Amino acid sequence: MTFDLRRAPSALVRCAVALLALIVLVTFVAPSAAISATGPKIVSVDVTGNLHVPTSTIMAVVQAQPGTTYDPKVVQGDLARINALGYFADIAPPLVRARPGGVAITYRVVENPVLTAINFTGNTTVKSDTLLALMDLSVGQVFNTNTFRQDVLKINNYYERIGFGGQVPTHVKDINLDSKTGALTLTIQEGLTIRKVIIGGDPLLPPQVLLPMLAAKPGVVFSDTLRNEDTKTLQKFYDDKLHVELGNFEGGIDPSSIDLKNGTADVKYDIYVARVVAVQITGNTRTKDQVIRRELLVRPGMVVNTDAIKRDYERLNALGFFSKVEPDFKPGEPDPKKPQDGTLIWHVTEQRTASASIGFGYSGGITGQGLYGTLGYQDSNLHGTGDSASLQFQRGSRTNQSQLSVGIPYLGNNPKTQKYSLSASVFQNGSTYYYPVYSIGTTSGIAAVPIVGGTPAPIPVTLYPSTNSSQITGIVATSSSSSLGAQVQVGRRLSIPTTAFVGFSGQQVKYNTTVPTPYFFQGSQPNVLIGPTPGPLNSNTSNINGSFGIAASSIANVNTGQPYQLNQASFGFRVGTLDDPYNPRTGVSATLNEAISTPGLGSSFNFTQTTLDISRFFPVLKNATFGVHGVAQLSTGVIPPSQLFTFSDQQMRGYQQVFYGTDAYLGQAELRQPLTADRKLTLAFFVDELDYRIRGAQPLLDPYTNRIVGYPGNWSLRGDYGFGFRFDVPQLGLRTVRVDFAKGANGTHTSFGIGQSF
Repeated sequence: MTFDLRRAPSALVRCAVALLALIVLVTFVAPSAAISATGPKIVSVDVTGNLHVPTSTIMAVVQAQPGTTYDPKVVQGDLARINALGYFADIAPPLVRARPGGVAITYRVVENPVLTAINFTGNTTVKSDTLLALMDLSVGQVFNTNTFRQDVLKINNYYERIGFGGQVPTHVKDINLDSKTGALTLTIQEGLTIRKVIIGGDPLLPPQVLLPMLAAKPGVVFSDTLRNEDTKTLQKFYDDKLHVELGNFEGGIDPSSIDLKNGTADVKYDIYVARVVAVQITGNTRTKDQVIRRELLVRPGMVVNTDAIKRDYERLNALGFFSKVEPDFKPGEPDPKKPQDGTLIWHVTEQRTASASIGFGYSGGITGQGLYGTLGYQDSNLHGTGDSASLQFQRGSRTNQSQLSVGIPYLGNNPKTQKYSLSASVFQNGSTYYYPVYSIGTTSGIAAVPIVGGTPAPIPVTLYPSTNSSQITGIVATSSSSSLGAQVQVGRRLSIPTTAFVGFSGQQVKYNTTVPTPYFFQGSQPNVLIGPTPGPLNSNTSNINGSFGIAASSIANVNTGQPYQLNQASFGFRVGTLDDPYNPRTGVSATLNEAISTPGLGSSFNFTQTTLDISRFFPVLKNATFGVHGVAQLSTGVIPPSQLFTFSDQQMRGYQQVFYGTDAYLGQAELRQPLTADRKLTLAFFVDELDYRIRGAQPLLDPYTNRIVGYPGNWSLRGDYGFGFRFDVPQLGLRTVRVDFAKGANGTHTSFGIGQSF
């Protein structure tokens, strides 16, 4: 026979009613001699039917005791108390029999079976052993409804704790106690089976993209564990793939869709990406808010994209106005009820952007600058507007320079005008240098001066040393140059990293190289004594000049002491994606510039110059950076000496001389390994390669001096390699001080510089 505990309560009620009726009947039909007016005395009380439950356990709850007056209400209460022990499947009406001196009461019970097995069905997440360990009932015990009720509560609480709460009234869906075998079977319903999954909220992506990622699928039993797994999955997806922060994830069983009969329900996930509702700036006392805000691309209403915030961080750092920039996103501000919305706060620490300088120097020797002094002032954040201005003066015994420059990175205050930038400068430069001269032919030492009719005869000399010439002592060539002009450039932002620009510059230049009488430059040398020198537009291979020691048909003949007009128009593009403009680890910096000088622009010259400059950086090893840099510079036409491409020890670190060219290719590679955690001290290993030429240059010796050397139609290759250190000195406002030790073709050289080599 199978015993169903769900029908037990009604059976007990019927038993109690029958028992009460029997008591009443016995009371009223008993012989009058057995019942006194105050009720008979109870002479004995016992219990029958209990095979495993101790009689003492039952009698402990019985209040009808021998010697007391028989009271039907007390007997009725005893029946309820015996039933409340939980050990009995049924309780028969008690036997109340007349006995000498009173009545005898016999309570009759039917015990629950002794448990021989406890089985579970329907449980897939929780093992049966775990459920059994939660129960106080065990095999070999009499089934007790009280204990079982507590066991059901424990099972329900356990499922609540592991994430199945709130789905069904009880996780013990059904029980079956076989009264013959004593086997107890519990049917478990862990949770509701998912019928469908609904995506809501502000997920940024359509449901068809997100649903395949979820562990919650139709046919799967839902739980909080499942939801937490889906939360982590989506957080990782949004972070790794979209670089977007997940602001809030809500949801679970949709109460309106619960079908307890079939044990199914719909699951609804409300997914919200984090969004910026406000942008705050703190820490700036000098720099105006609008100067900072115009650099920020993450604005209210946009998602919190870590890449975009990082780019804004890099843009603020690139301004050079701040020693520290820290972004901070505060979710739930200003509305805590919407944790997906928050405030993006930029904490900035300002640094000095204005500096004044004064200095003195001396460069000796026949080709040195002599004694010189410098005076300058510059501010890259003029009055906190983000505009820049600088004024520089240098004056020496052989050089003088002055320049006034202004830069306006954003023209106007509206989105349209802020796409444009402007820079301009006016300048004046002048220099006088002295170069040794060399005899031609067999003349050597201090040349003899033949007298012809009392007049010294002209003596040919050259600026170029050769195997059959020697320096003339006491005689030098005086080379002077000057320029006065202005330039302006307008930029137009095409996209976040790309800017197009056009510019114009105009200057008046003058060159002159002379030797004292009776010496003169012979043949292809600059001739200041015999006849006029050809103009810059009619230089040709048959009339090669030697301005500033350069003898090539591609170099304009301007060594006349007369002023020439050098006007140029330029245009090009700049692309910058560097993560840090001072010490980049990733990104690209590229510039393409085309410069044109033509009589149509009012220039005395006719040439073009093209420059392509590209740098690329890669993070390598743990925290090192590998960078490559390439420059291609090409020209056409006849170029004035001041426009030659130049390469000093800032590019070719293994050489102390300057290389000049009308065409050149430069390649550099550098590995930068920080030696400190704050990256303020870095060790670098590098290689430099330069291939250059001067079109149409005359064959010259290569004495490794500052003189130009070249070979007709050929290229000259120079290379070096070495190592160096990079220091950040914020106390002096210097982001990078560079010291490099390199070996070139003619020995070693130490190069100093401000800023990275590229």
